[in-house]
Amino acid sequence: MGSVLAVNLEIGLGHPNYLDYVIHAIQNLTSELPIEYIEVFNQEKGLAQYFWRFSQNLYCLGAQGGFYTECYNQFRTMGKGQKLARYFLNNTQKYIANNHQVVLVSHPILARNLIGNIWYIHGEIAAPRECACRVNKIIVPTEVTKQRLINYGVEPIAIFVSGLLIAPDLVISADQNFQNRLSRLQSSHPLTIGFFISGAYPQPHIEKIIEGIISVSKDNYRIIVFTGTNQKKNRDFIKKLNKKQRLNIKPQSTILFIQSKNRNDYQKRVNRLLPLLDIFVAASHEHTNWAVGLGIPMFVLFPMIGSYAMENYQFAKQQGVAYPISTINEAQNLAPIIKDLHNSGTLAQMAEKGFGKLPINGAHNTAYELIKTLK
Repeated sequence: MGSVLAVNLEIGLGHPNYLDYVIHAIQNLTSELPIEYIEVFNQEKGLAQYFWRFSQNLYCLGAQGGFYTECYNQFRTMGKGQKLARYFLNNTQKYIANNHQVVLVSHPILARNLIGNIWYIHGEIAAPRECACRVNKIIVPTEVTKQRLINYGVEPIAIFVSGLLIAPDLVISADQNFQNRLSRLQSSHPLTIGFFISGAYPQPHIEKIIEGIISVSKDNYRIIVFTGTNQKKNRDFIKKLNKKQRLNIKPQSTILFIQSKNRNDYQKRVNRLLPLLDIFVAASHEHTNWAVGLGIPMFVLFPMIGSYAMENYQFAKQQGVAYPISTINEAQNLAPIIKDLHNSGTLAQMAEKGFGKLPINGAHNTAYELIKTLK
């Protein structure tokens, strides 16, 4: 049947997760297709590994807004950053040359700089110019995404519209979870709110998350805070939250914190708890897929950070599943905002607009397309 090499760049949460979803879907469909997996951080050595560690740190700085964000955006798109990336992927490129028929890659930096039968797994609805790569295949979730890439010069034949890339275990139970959520949103029962901190821990968003948690802790809401995999930043976040709570003399609330030391374990925990959420608060990155595909109303954190955020938000807003949290004042008044939307039936309507409108089995469809190609 051939062979598959999966090449991952462990920067952020979204890109690596999309690749994992496709790998899991392939394994669910067949046991006859060997899949080899390598991580750039482990493959490259010496100065090259230092370069990629620097890139990872720059990613975190780039989420803080302002000058650092502009530097990161310049690095990941064109110019010197791209030339350096190509040079520092030398070991990875040599590995690819070892007769692998299809190479799945998780990140546009890899797609732009590796040579071979490259399939770039682009799970985002947004498609900025940096994602317009000359590769054998680009996997995209929607026709809107495809058209954006065509506008940037990508040949239509190279683009495969898969449907939304969502974890396969969430897809299996999506209908029942949605019906349960809709029932809760249409009732007067207490809601469960999820707060998600992005992998780069952007300070402007963290400030709003803290204010939002304090606001909803005044009322009868269940609160789950997903804090990621950086243990130091997790501790710093909880310290800031505790200090702010003491200053505001808020009543005690039950808050569940979800964290882990690695992305795979963290994502498993997220997937187990996601069906319990009635609404969630997050930046408009990979989590936007949950709002437009699984029917979970989304409260979007501003400012828009990164090249994907605004396009993702605009798509979700147009679908009617997203509500903006633009200012600190809105975050401080999150509880009354949610209460008004709940009592008016708007939250239930947002959930209904986000389910059944788009295919959510993108990982399965990509796996099937790949297997069919290799036969």
